[in-house]
Amino acid sequence: MSPAPMSSAPVSVAQPRWIPWVLYPAGDGIAQLILGEVSIPRLLALALVGGLVYQAETPRWFRWLDQWRLSPAMAQQWPWRWLTQPAQPHQVQYRLNWIGRMLGSMSFFSPPWIARHMLILKLSTTPWHQIALTSALPELWLVACKSFLTNLPISIVGNYIIQARFPLQYRFWGSICMSGIMGIAFALAYRFF
Repeated sequence: MSPAPMSSAPVSVAQPRWIPWVLYPAGDGIAQLILGEVSIPRLLALALVGGLVYQAETPRWFRWLDQWRLSPAMAQQWPWRWLTQPAQPHQVQYRLNWIGRMLGSMSFFSPPWIARHMLILKLSTTPWHQIALTSALPELWLVACKSFLTNLPISIVGNYIIQARFPLQYRFWGSICMSGIMGIAFALAYRFF
């Protein structure tokens, strides 16, 4: 059950490199407006993380999910074979079907990812001398878990649309749009949880 190696090749659709720099902080900016507290350092931090980190890791993860393969022998032994389908008609390898890709996508945008995102929010809005990571990290972990569970219906629907309806080259764009929506949800969770 060896998945295909993660490719570092760019997504085949030409995408303006500035879009993630703008759209990732846009969702959080909307949430800030709703909450009545706009933070320029927070918007800048999310622009940097969106442009430098999320833009690199998200398409790579989607490619990896799309390229993941099992041999027929491994597929028969694998207990979750309902998550696979033949890679091509009359082909011997199996790949993840849309359910497998959807669950794989949700495993990526899971409580650890949300906690990291919320840590970025905290570091960008709190004076550094007031941050006590020993107390902040467990608190952020709890908020991330609550946020993940609370937003699970939105995440399931969004990931279904991205993984089942979009071709690979457009999944990153779908993810950016969903991240804007989830950014609002995460910002609200950060405030209320």
